[in-house]
Amino acid sequence: MQSPVRQSLSAPQPETPKLAGIRWTGLSAMLCACLSLVQIPILARLLSPSDFGLMAIVMSVMAFAQMFADAGVSNALIHKQNISQQQLSSLYWLNVTSSTVLALILFALGYGVAYYYRQPQLHLLLSMTALSLLLSSFGLQLRVLAQKALHFDRLAKVEMVGATAGFLTATTSAWLGCGVYSIVFGNLASATAILAMSWTTLANGWRPELRLDWTEIRPFLKFGAYMVGNDLANTINGQIDVLLGGRILSSTTLGLYNLPKSLAIRIQLLVNPIITKVGFPVMAKVQHDPQQLRLIYLNTLNLTASVNFPIYAAMAFFAEPIVVLVFGKQWLEAVPIMQILAIWAAVRSTANPIGSLLLAKGRADLSFRWNIALLGIVPPTIWIGSHFGAIGMAYALLASQLLLFVPGWYFLIRPMCGATLRQTLTQFLRPSIASLFFLGIALIGSAYTNKALHILLAAAGSLAALLMATYPLWASLGIRLRKSG
Repeated sequence: MQSPVRQSLSAPQPETPKLAGIRWTGLSAMLCACLSLVQIPILARLLSPSDFGLMAIVMSVMAFAQMFADAGVSNALIHKQNISQQQLSSLYWLNVTSSTVLALILFALGYGVAYYYRQPQLHLLLSMTALSLLLSSFGLQLRVLAQKALHFDRLAKVEMVGATAGFLTATTSAWLGCGVYSIVFGNLASATAILAMSWTTLANGWRPELRLDWTEIRPFLKFGAYMVGNDLANTINGQIDVLLGGRILSSTTLGLYNLPKSLAIRIQLLVNPIITKVGFPVMAKVQHDPQQLRLIYLNTLNLTASVNFPIYAAMAFFAEPIVVLVFGKQWLEAVPIMQILAIWAAVRSTANPIGSLLLAKGRADLSFRWNIALLGIVPPTIWIGSHFGAIGMAYALLASQLLLFVPGWYFLIRPMCGATLRQTLTQFLRPSIASLFFLGIALIGSAYTNKALHILLAAAGSLAALLMATYPLWASLGIRLRKSG
């Protein structure tokens, strides 16, 4: 018989938790992404491109540390359905211990990183940012279990408080003249707020036992080993442009490249977490029903494209007025980079549901093999592109994303849910037509307006395209979620 504590951590709520999950996850993702999108232009006007270049390097290094700190256990917790209290406690202290060790390693390696990139500030920046990794570890398991239990309302509150604390701290610090350290202060404030909220709203009185038994957590580590290997390869492929660019390009040029890339990625945070955070546990529950799994995956893919495509089409068409009005004229050199990366981000957004599909099927090994194979393609492509400056790296990113689409379907999507290439491509038809049609109208209309109205026209066209593309999908997804519930 389950204890009340375990039930409070893992039992789903009785009332349509999946549909409520979309609402709460959507609210949280919207607020967090909006704050992030607002923070970028504020900091862009208060900080220099060089500051953004330095933080790009720091966050790339931190991406590797965060991957090893989790050890793939978070996804294992969601995938495995029966977990004892002793296992939860051992896993909790494993995460805290590994994060502590990694924070110390980052502090020790900070001098080497600063020397390699010829930027003395990097040591202090990296050491301070490592503290956020340690703070996060004390509440990570609570947030993962809340996601597994479909307690999205509580999880949303935690994320919204953390995002708000980080936004207020970063923007205030930048206004006070703290420079690049304002971004670090924002990260620390966010991690502290999330930690406090996790224990006050998600724990429900649960406290970990003081134990670390390797025999209890061996099954999770076996699953996690694939995840660590997968995440290592994935992180290398995802961060190689910044890691190489930081060495080859100046910090200012790297900042001009990374700001539009950050904007493009953060826009996805308005959409993809709403769908994939709910989609992963929903797919996991129907993992043994191939037809239902295929339908949910295709709906998830369609919905993701329907929201992302109009936004990135507007970002590419109206890159110059967006840069001038949002970031300021000092960022005009970033316009062509933004146009290329907008197309890259649109294609990239469609790959997110694949991760949920693989994890739902418990095939972390397949994801691992795929990302290992990409190590022979993506880094060399980026290395070649980096010798042609920031624009060369942007083109290299786009080329690698396009070339990998069909192989990704053949090796990942087809074996997992049986979706054909035609079924997969069909999911992009309505979003593409809607985006081109309404943005064409907006582009024609912009010829008769001043540049200040370009963004409004692009936003109006994107919104119209979004509504046209997604209306039937929300209804269809809602019906299927009710059936799977």
